[in-house]
Amino acid sequence: MPFVVTAIAAVFVSLAFQAWFFSPTSVTPPSVAQPATEVQPTPVTTPLPTPVPPATPPPTMVDESALRLDILDLQAEQRRLWSVIYLLRAVAQIDDVLAALQANDLDEADRTLMLVYRSLDRAYAFSAEQDKGPIDSFRLQISQLRDELRLRPEGSDRRLRQIRRLILSLVEA
Repeated sequence: MPFVVTAIAAVFVSLAFQAWFFSPTSVTPPSVAQPATEVQPTPVTTPLPTPVPPATPPPTMVDESALRLDILDLQAEQRRLWSVIYLLRAVAQIDDVLAALQANDLDEADRTLMLVYRSLDRAYAFSAEQDKGPIDSFRLQISQLRDELRLRPEGSDRRLRQIRRLILSLVEA
């Protein structure tokens, strides 16, 4: 059940970010040059010249490079959003671990800790360079908790709550 809620929340968050960041903008079509019409000569001795519309300049390299930068920015934003989704998934899974520890189900807690580690791996793959250090630290702490779970489970819940708070602070930053 928590996975379904997490998936639904992730979809809604993703759609909200897409609606917010990628709101459609009005695009004006380029002006189309009208063919010049012929003017019938008037009885005046000098004919009037027909106005020629200015030609539209071809796209410059500046426009193309700006477009490429926009695409790179959007790709970076997409990677950041995926990283946030995986971090929030890890937070939900930590809540599941805490529930398993309260029920004294160490097997379920161990399996869910492995899922937390995998979610942090995926978040690490999509994260920006400045976030890779903290995420790697979270992975190390989860690995240590998993190793010590059978030997000393009494302090695990406190450490998991601390990791959960730190992950949420990383998401908010």
